[in-house]
Formats: sequence, structure tokens, C-alpha cells
Amino acid sequence: MRTNNSASLAWLLVTVLLAAIPAQAGGPLETIDTTGNVASPIPGQIVARVIGIHWDSRCIPVRYRVNDFADPIPNPLGPPVISLADATASLQASMDAWNELRTSFIDMQIVGTVTNPGGRTFDFVNEQTFATPPGSGFIASSPSTSLTADSVFVDGDDIDGDGDPDVSNTIDTCADVDGDGDIEFPEGSYSAGTILDNDVQYNAGLLQFTTAAADIDGVTLSVDLQGVATHELGHSHGLAHPLNNQVSSSDGSGATMFPFIDTGDPDAELSIRSLDTDDIAWSSFFYQEGTASSGPAALQAGDIPFRFVFGVVEGEATQGAQGLPLAGGSVNANRFLLRTLEVTAQTGTTQLSFDPATGGLFLVDPAFNIVDGRYEMPVPFGLYDIGIEAIDGDPVPNTSVSFTAQIGSIFGQDTFNEEFYNGRREAAVETSPGSSLPVFALPGFVRSGIDITTNIDTTLGSFGSQDFVGFTGAAPGSFYAVAFPGADIAAADSGGGLAIHSGIFHNGQLDASVVNIWAEAQLTTCEVTGTTATVDLAHPLRRDRVFVGQDSDFAPFYFRRSASLGARVLAGIASGEISHLCLVLQLPDAPFPGPSGFPPLIALDGVPGGTNDVPIAGLSFTSTDGVTFTASPIFNFRFGLVVSDLP
Repeated sequence: MRTNNSASLAWLLVTVLLAAIPAQAGGPLETIDTTGNVASPIPGQIVARVIGIHWDSRCIPVRYRVNDFADPIPNPLGPPVISLADATASLQASMDAWNELRTSFIDMQIVGTVTNPGGRTFDFVNEQTFATPPGSGFIASSPSTSLTADSVFVDGDDIDGDGDPDVSNTIDTCADVDGDGDIEFPEGSYSAGTILDNDVQYNAGLLQFTTAAADIDGVTLSVDLQGVATHELGHSHGLAHPLNNQVSSSDGSGATMFPFIDTGDPDAELSIRSLDTDDIAWSSFFYQEGTASSGPAALQAGDIPFRFVFGVVEGEATQGAQGLPLAGGSVNANRFLLRTLEVTAQTGTTQLSFDPATGGLFLVDPAFNIVDGRYEMPVPFGLYDIGIEAIDGDPVPNTSVSFTAQIGSIFGQDTFNEEFYNGRREAAVETSPGSSLPVFALPGFVRSGIDITTNIDTTLGSFGSQDFVGFTGAAPGSFYAVAFPGADIAAADSGGGLAIHSGIFHNGQLDASVVNIWAEAQLTTCEVTGTTATVDLAHPLRRDRVFVGQDSDFAPFYFRRSASLGARVLAGIASGEISHLCLVLQLPDAPFPGPSGFPPLIALDGVPGGTNDVPIAGLSFTSTDGVTFTASPIFNFRFGLVVSDLP
């Protein structure tokens, strides 16, 4: 399930549509704040600050009604398999996954039904519906209508324009005052970003929804309703998509809020019913238990104050190549030494120029649109390696994350390789981007000053955009290699030397629950003759005997002593000893894990018989025995050699 942001803006109100489509960074869903009507640099327009959306505590619990228009639930694969009652129970179980968090006061409840034969509307009825509009390609979606300016609601206000008052001075919390099924808000002040209405739509015309864990299967057109609903209800209370789809070297699951669901992998479907630390941290950060003396945020039996469990790591991120604040970088907190991914966050404070007459949003320049590169990240007690990567489409496109990520991408900020925070060694040119200085997080405290500057480097390699992943039929123990001509490596040196600090391998995995584990990764010397290569596997320059890949992303292979490695390679190229370097991956032995039984996969650039954005270079090789390496005539493998030109 991949979800994409699509926004339709209006004066004071905004509907944010998050729609999940088949087979397609932690923090808040975003809208705009035009409070104050501050003039922007564009005449006639005003500043629209990019902010997160949230429920006001006066509207907790959030009350939902299930649309009873379809009972039983339609099934495109055949006769209906679940009743509306079964679906309702599954939806409430998904709500309870969030409600039962002891550090978050979010509370979502099903309070009845509504009959609505049409699509979702802004009507102050929070709806759960299987009546998805015809022709929709989405598995599910969670559109919200929220305020785009600080507002004062007065008794009798008709906000949705249906002739029925939506505000009452007789209540202190959101309630159905007149018994007509929609919710009235208490009179008072509300901040920009406040959610007024949320509807969750499940596309029963696209997939077969199931409710029992025993019914989760490998049929790609069948999907677990509870897992899908748990994801969508995260959006319903303001959570965005993180780049978190692989917890560790032994756990291929990720955050519930990651925008993909593998409907062919039962373990992957089942896993998103349960919240990951990333999900828990952000729901708790936005709805902090123990932060009020009364109301939903006040402690009740079983609650734990947010500050007893979570601390906050914060800092500034700079795009090293541009020397500008970084908008839309994904920061991640990984347990020290174990490097299990716990929490992710997004960098940058941004704003847009808003045209009140048309509802249009406009860019001006980086100085205006990117206010700063700040981030804050709630993390449990512990010692962490803090990393950063670009929201560059692998594994999630910026359009599926936020306005901020899109703004950063438009200004070319998502062109950096992932690295780790390294304390005082943080700089625009680093020779050891894979090294880290651990950061200690203590509950109830803010660890500030964890500032990150992305590395200026060059990725060598002959490949274009991803067209396929392969190869599902590869034999156990087979090799993939990509050659890098010595002349290309030498050309990257402007005279001060090179740090050859990493290789990157774009991996794929057919089963989302399975970690992409390779028997070995190498950087070694090789020679290319026509369509074959001789690869020196016996004397690698760098080797990792068990290499952990990343699902649908570039996995870095960091090299130690990168400056000395660069000096050695440049000297070998100059003397004629080295003609090429090769990055090599070796498949593990069988059997391969996962329901498909397929091996780890690599991303491929190349359209057989079609037009390629990058010509086939003939530098990508396969071998079944480690001796004979044969060039692929139709694909470039997406492997890159990353170097930094030393001053």
C-alpha cells in the first residue's frame, strides 16, 4: 500500500486526502497556516506556514460512525466473506491499537452507524465506509478537513454550510447536541491545523477484505482489514508516512505507518496490526499523556506520562552541497551497536506563498520557502546512532510524505547519500560517513544540538531509473558485479586525493517480512574484456562477509580508512596495476526465506527492446561460479561507488 498526498485548499479550511494505492518520514501530516494574513513576496498573496494537523483535546474521544450502506461487504473476488458487524469489530480493534497506548491520549471510538450512499463529504460526521467512489484505485484513504488559520467558533456557526449549526455554547466537549448524527464543537478558540472532520474509506471494489488472522493469505487481491485500518487511523489522528520498512538485520517488518503493504506476504500483513516504536513515539508526542490536570491529557488508571518514557533528540540539518537548511531529510534513531531502527523524523520548517483568490500554493526561492532545517524526534530511553537519508523515492516518494519533503525535493535537496551523525566531525566533506558518535536520550529531557550536515560526494556508476527488480531465478551462491573504470575514478579527483568511502547497492525483496541478506559484499579489483570480466574475489580491498541489504532502497557498504583506500586505488590506476574496481554481491545458500522462496533481488535499469534513459553500459555482470563473469546485455545494475574529492 503506497499512499500519496493530494491537497485541495480553501480559505480557512483544508481537506488533506491520503489515498492508498496498490503496489506503490515519521512526523505529522501537514497543512498550511495563514494566520495573520502576512504578506508574502508575491504581490496579493500571503505567507502559508506548513504545519501539522491534530485533533483538539475537546474532541477526544473522536467519535466515528460506520456507513451501513453496504452489508455484507462487497468482494470483487466472489461472494461476500465478511458482514458489516465483522468489519465494525475489526475497525474498533484497529482503533484500540492506538487507544491502548499508555503514553498517548488519542481515543477513537465507533458510536453507531450512518447511511450514506455517496462519497465522503465535509459534514461533521466522522465516517468509516466501504462505499468508495467508483473507479478509485486506492486500497483505503483517510481524508481530513482541518483549519488553515487560527479561528474563533461562535455559538450557532454553520461551518459546513448545510443549514445546521456546528458550534454550541452549551457543551465543553464535542458532542451531538441535537441528536442528528453530526458533531457540534464547543464555542471557543481553535488553532490552525485542528481537524474538524475525518472519513476513512476502504475500497471494497478493489480488494477482498478479511478480518480473521487465519484468513490472511498470500493472495495479492486479498488484504487484512485490521492492518489497513490501523494504518489509516494513524493518518486520522495526524501521523504521516515514515521511511521505516525494516527494523533490523533480523526483522523485516517496519512501522505500521510505512506506506506499503505486501498483500502477498501474510506475515507482513499481520505485522502492521501491531504498532512499531516509530508509530507509538509519534502518537505519544502529539497526544502526550500527563500534560494536563484535567481532560483527556490528564493521567487516568493505566496511563504513563509521556515524559517518563520518551526524551526528545533535536537539531538542525544542513544540505552540505548547497550550504542551506535541509527540508525533507529523514532522520533516524538506531539502537547503538545493534542498529535496530526505532524512530524516524523529518527535517525542516517550511512555508509557501498562498493566493487567497484561487487557493493556489506557490514557491518563491529557498530563502523564503525553507525557514530552517530543524527536526525533533521523540525516542525512548537509550543510546542511539543518529542517521539521515534523503526522501528521494527509495523507498518512499516525497509526494507520499509531506509538503516539506516536496519543497526540499523541488529545490534539489534530496540528492545526498545516507550517513550518520558524527559529533564534531560533522562537515560537508567527511571521509567516514558510516561512523557515528552515539547520542544518549533520557526520558523527560531534550538532547539538543545534534546537528547534521550531509556529505558532498559523487556517486560513480552507469545506471538510470529503476525499471525492474531481479533475478527471481538466480541460483544460490551466484554473484552480481558492477565494474567502475579506473579512468572514471581518477577523473573524480581534482588533485587533492579521493576518499573512497562506500558502495551502494539498490536491493529489492519480494516478501516484505524478509530481510535482504547477502552472503558477502566486496570491493575488489577487476578487469573487463569485451563482454566478460575477471574479478579478483580472493584479494578484496574491502569485504563484508554477511551484508544486510535494504528493501527497495540503496544499502550502503561503508569502507574503513577511506582516504588511504583512495590513495592506494589512485596510485594503482596511475601505474596501470588497476584498470577497474568492482562492487560485488553474492547470494546466500538455499533455501531462501519467505513465502515466495525467491532470493534477494537487485534493482535493474533497462527496458529490453525499449528506450532507456541511460544506455546499457555493459559493466554489469553475473556469475554462477565466481570465475566466469558475463555482462548483461539488457540491464545496468543499480550499484554505485561513492567518493569524496578531498580538498
